[in-house]
Amino acid sequence: MNVGVVTAAATRLRILVTRALASLGLREDSFLILVAVLIGLVTAAAAVGFHQLIDFIRTLLYQRVGEDRLYGPWMFLLILWPSLGGLSVGIITRYFGAREGHGVVDVIESVMRSSGFIRPRVAIEKIVTSAITIGTGGAVGAEGPIIQIGAAIASGFGSVFRLARGQMPTIIGCGAAAGISAIFNSPMGGLLFALEVILQDFSIRSVTPIVVASVIANVATQGIFSQLFHENFEAIFRVPAMDIRMNWPIVGNYVVLGLVCGIVGVSLTRLMYFTEERFRRINLSSVIKPALGGAVLGVMGVSYVLIFGRLLAGRAKPVPFDIYPMPAFFGDGYGFIQLLLTSDFYQHTPYYLALLLAFLIFAKLVGTCITLSSGGSGGVIAPALFLGATAGGLLGHLMKMSGLFNPGLVQPEAYALVGMGAVLAAIVHAPLASILILLETTRNSGLMLPAMLSTVIATAMARIILSDSIYTLSLRRRGLNVSAGAEGSLLHRLTVEQVDLEPATILKLDDPFQRILELVSTTNASDFPVADEAGNYVGMVVSDDVRTAMLEREAIPLLLVEELLRRDVPVVKTTDDLAMTMDQFGRIDIGRLPVCFPGAPGRVIGMISRSRLMKRYQDGLAGKR
Repeated sequence: MNVGVVTAAATRLRILVTRALASLGLREDSFLILVAVLIGLVTAAAAVGFHQLIDFIRTLLYQRVGEDRLYGPWMFLLILWPSLGGLSVGIITRYFGAREGHGVVDVIESVMRSSGFIRPRVAIEKIVTSAITIGTGGAVGAEGPIIQIGAAIASGFGSVFRLARGQMPTIIGCGAAAGISAIFNSPMGGLLFALEVILQDFSIRSVTPIVVASVIANVATQGIFSQLFHENFEAIFRVPAMDIRMNWPIVGNYVVLGLVCGIVGVSLTRLMYFTEERFRRINLSSVIKPALGGAVLGVMGVSYVLIFGRLLAGRAKPVPFDIYPMPAFFGDGYGFIQLLLTSDFYQHTPYYLALLLAFLIFAKLVGTCITLSSGGSGGVIAPALFLGATAGGLLGHLMKMSGLFNPGLVQPEAYALVGMGAVLAAIVHAPLASILILLETTRNSGLMLPAMLSTVIATAMARIILSDSIYTLSLRRRGLNVSAGAEGSLLHRLTVEQVDLEPATILKLDDPFQRILELVSTTNASDFPVADEAGNYVGMVVSDDVRTAMLEREAIPLLLVEELLRRDVPVVKTTDDLAMTMDQFGRIDIGRLPVCFPGAPGRVIGMISRSRLMKRYQDGLAGKR
C-alpha cells in the first residue's frame, strides 16, 4: 500500500477524531491519549514477539542440544553459537543499515537532536539483531532494544498522524515506557524510566499520555497475549516474602552494599567505553568484529564450564548448570538471578560459592562489554540486574561467612535483591525508576527501605566517581551536552525555524556608512548582515560598532560598510537547534545572528535575536507549541 495514501487517511482520521473531541469539550491534546493507546497495544505485541523469538533461538541452539553433549563432546558449540550470532548481526548491520549497540542512547539522541524522529524500520532491525545476539548467548538483555523498538513504533505513529514537532518527545516517551512495561511487567517503572532517563521531563503534559501507554501495554501483555501464547508474563522473578527490620547494624550493611554496587556500576560504564575504543582500533571489517566478540565470549563460557564443572563434580546440586544448558553469564542471566533470590542457593560449600559469584561478576562485566563493543545488539539493564544480584549475593554470603553478624539477621538473598536495583541505578543514574522496576519485577515490598537506601547510596557513589551515566557518557562523546537536564534537552529539541525571525536588512560591502544611519532612523534594525556582489553572506555590521563610529562625526562621510565589517559573525541555519545557537551567541557576544536555509548557506533570510530565542524557550517550558 502506498505510504502517501496511508498518511492521508491517517490525517483525515485525526481531523475527524479531533473534531469529535472538540464537540465533547475536550482539547486537541486528548488526541495524544488515543495515539498512546495505539502505541501501548502495538509495542506490547512487538515485545511479546521479541521475547518469543529470543526463546525460540535459545531453545533451538542450547536446550535441544542438551546439557550432557553441550558440556561434553559438543562443548565447541559454546564458541560456535555466539560467533555465528555475531557474524549474522554483523552482516545485517553492514548490509541492511541496522544500528548496533544498546539502543537507549539512540533514542535519547533522537529526542535531543530531532525531536524524536526515528525510522520505523528500526523496530524490525532491532528485533532481529537483538534476538540473534541474546538467543545465541550474547551477555546482554532485551530491555534496551525494546525501548528503542517502542520508540520507533511511537515515532511511526507520530509521523503517520502528522503530530506537531513539540508532541513527538512525549510520544517517544510513550513507546519507551510501553516497552519496559510490557517486557518487565513494570508499568510504573516504565513511566519513571521514560521521564527520568529518556525525556528528563516531569511535566504533566508528558506524564498523562505516557501513563496511558504504559498501562495499556501492561494490560495487553498480561491479558491478551498471555492467553494467546498460553504463557505467564507476570513478575519476572518469583521471590518469597522478605521483611527486613531495620536496625543500625543492618543499615550499615546496606550502606556498604550501596557503595559496592556503585563501584560495580561505574566499572561497567568505564569498561564499556574502554572496550569500545579497543574494538574501534582493531582493523577488521564491521562484519567480522561481532563474530570475534562472540568467539571471545564463547572461550570465557568454555573456561567457566571447565573450571566450575570440575568443582561441581560429584555434588548433589550442580546449581548453575541446571537452569538451561547455557553458562550463567550468557544471555540475560535471569535464570541464575532467580537462583540468587532463593535461600537454598546459599547452602552450598561457602568458599565454592564465593569463588563462583566473584567469577561471574568478572565474566558478566567483560562479556557484556565485549558483546556490545564488538557490534552486538542488546541492552545493559539485564546485565545491571545480574551484576547487582551477584554482587549483593556475594556480599551477603561473605557477611554470613565472616561470623561477625547474627546469621539470622543476614539473608544473602535479600542483599541480592536489593543489589539489583542499586547497580541499575548506579549505571543509569535513575534511582526512582530503578527502585520501582525492582519492586515491580519481584513483587516484594518488604525490602522497600533497604532498596531505597542502597539505591540512593549507589547512585551518589557512582556520581562521585564518574559524573556521567552509561547513556550520558555516550551522548557526550557524540557532542551532546546532557548536563542541563530537562531544560537543556528542550534547547536541543527546539530549532531556529521555530523562533519568530526578524527581517534582515542586507547591506553591500561598498555601501556608505550614511546608508546605515538612514536605516537606523527609519527602521528598527540595529545589526546588518553584509553580502558580496553575488549576494553571499560575508559578515555583519553590529550595533556596538555603529555607535562607536557615530562618535567620530567628521569621519562619517568617509566610512564604508566594509570598514566596519565583522567577518567572525557566523550564520545559523533554520535546522540548527537552540542549544547550538545559544553557544554561538555566547561565543561572539552580540544580540542577533543571521539565518539561512540549509541548502543555501550564503543567502540570509532573516535574523534571530537573543530575546526572541529566550521567549521561544520560555514558551516551550510552559508547554506551548
